Amino acid sequence: MIDVIKLLPDNVANQIAAGEVVQRPASAVKEMLENCLDAKATKIKLFIKNGGSSLIKIQDNGIGMSETDARMCWERHATSKISQAQDLYSLNTYGFRGEALASIAAVSMVEMVTRRKDDDAGTKIIIHGSEIKTQELCAAPVGTSITVKNLFFNIPARRNFLKSIAVETKHIIEEFQRQAIVNPSIEYELYNNDNEVQKLRASDTEGRLKDILIGFKEGDLIQLEENTEIIQIGGLVGIPSKAKRTRGNQFFYANGRYIKSAYFHHAVMAAFEGLIDTGSFPTYCIFLNVDPAKIDVNIHPTKTDVKFEDEKHVYTILKSAVRKAIGSFVVQPDMSLGGLDGLDDLLSKPTYKNEIQLDKSAGVPASNKSYNPFESGYDSSKRHQDWAKVLGPIDVNAGNTEMESSSKKEELVPKEGIEAQFCFQLKNGYIVASINGELHVVNTHRSHKRILFEKYMEFIELGDGPSQTLLFPKSVELSKGLLSVFEESKDILKKIGFDLSHFGGNAILVNGLPPDIKNNNEQEVIENMLDDIANAKGNVTESYHEFVATSLANNASVNANVIMEKEVQLVFVNQLLKCKNPNFSPEGLPTVVRIDDEMLFDMFRKGNV
Repeated sequence: MIDVIKLLPDNVANQIAAGEVVQRPASAVKEMLENCLDAKATKIKLFIKNGGSSLIKIQDNGIGMSETDARMCWERHATSKISQAQDLYSLNTYGFRGEALASIAAVSMVEMVTRRKDDDAGTKIIIHGSEIKTQELCAAPVGTSITVKNLFFNIPARRNFLKSIAVETKHIIEEFQRQAIVNPSIEYELYNNDNEVQKLRASDTEGRLKDILIGFKEGDLIQLEENTEIIQIGGLVGIPSKAKRTRGNQFFYANGRYIKSAYFHHAVMAAFEGLIDTGSFPTYCIFLNVDPAKIDVNIHPTKTDVKFEDEKHVYTILKSAVRKAIGSFVVQPDMSLGGLDGLDDLLSKPTYKNEIQLDKSAGVPASNKSYNPFESGYDSSKRHQDWAKVLGPIDVNAGNTEMESSSKKEELVPKEGIEAQFCFQLKNGYIVASINGELHVVNTHRSHKRILFEKYMEFIELGDGPSQTLLFPKSVELSKGLLSVFEESKDILKKIGFDLSHFGGNAILVNGLPPDIKNNNEQEVIENMLDDIANAKGNVTESYHEFVATSLANNASVNANVIMEKEVQLVFVNQLLKCKNPNFSPEGLPTVVRIDDEMLFDMFRKGNV
């Protein structure tokens, strides 16, 4: 009987290893940037083309390599960082595995030029798919330059899993910025398709953060410092008013290495509890410094997952440190300045946790605790004006509603033969309706998302979404990464009513918005939508369009606790019935629950057992 186990060739083994180390172009950028830092570079330049898939080039002015080292660095498990397993517990470098360069060379075409200060000539080496093509002496400046071309050229399946150029560019920019934040004394330059994206001069941590983050000025960042026997914590946290609905401005570093930790992120969120809105994320850049022997970075090839020896105590110290920093920022205002001399009387009144107090001009109705859906004498004339901004003006006598815009008129009339006979609201977030003789409970928030989603999909297909022109155009600042996503997505955004243009630098100009979007939160809506687009899975056009429509529907839909009048409830439910798929929200969650005779019979029968 023949043997079946065989030793894999080196090139195949390298390609398998590359699947963990080089997941996307940004992964290769991370590994090469860290090598520059280990080489004691003080100036680093990064060049990319087509989201890094066709070109990634990194130049540094570090110590360079000898002719032998220039060849050895591309071998698996070849490293200058450690020599024995015990060294893993005293690491002071970024790299140590000796896998990154070998993995990159296994799935790309690489050219490296390097020279040490004392060498008369440099070394040039060319590698295609782990196979060394040439190695020769050449003229070169001190330092190292590595060019990676045609990433995943020999693994088409992996290349097909890459997202759009704009999204991959966004990931590279974010990786570049993560490395730049923790090393503010080093000069960084980033070029995309030969255009300068970012040039960072040497600075301190706060100055570097302000250079990278959008919209932060003096006083927006709070110093964080806590020294204990277990851990030393430093860094900066943004003031509560700078919290955003999107992630991206959260940075953790352990001994100078960028890490991801949902556990420690929870500690920061707990410290901000009550200070920021639910669903918002604070800005923070936190440096955790511990004894290298008490942290394990050898968990995953990406080295972003780490394990602390005493995580629970670190969690508690981190939470307390952030609370202390925020507490030093809070200043008690003079109540008399705001006309609150009678504060004791105000505090003595009962409060309502779920009450919504929003400006009517913002397009979202405020709640009214005195509303009773069973009270026939309730005056609903004022409430019609608020909901008209969401569903359109309502003609109570006609029993239907119309929504007019600058370019389209849509009649909200229920489908013939399928309509609600009566409605009343339950607990503000639900509508109980009689439809074809059966009782249905409608989730208001999810249903509105379904209604808006199908409307936006129609706009995308027809390309004629209505746009409400702003009296005064507004400027919105985007991060470098989201700006690249905007450039790729501006055509589809125009179809659904966004009139946007690049204003210069990181700014875009908002000239018009879809009627459903309030013109006082365009920054949040546009950032959320571009972030959702960047995280969209796949590049199929239909899925991409659905993702855009879903994101906008999420941002434009009404709050679950908004109160509707009886007539509006009826129009709302009938509008849902007109949808192609009224039973589910765009995310696939149920919008309607039917309560039929059989269900009622079973419920009462079980209750009598």
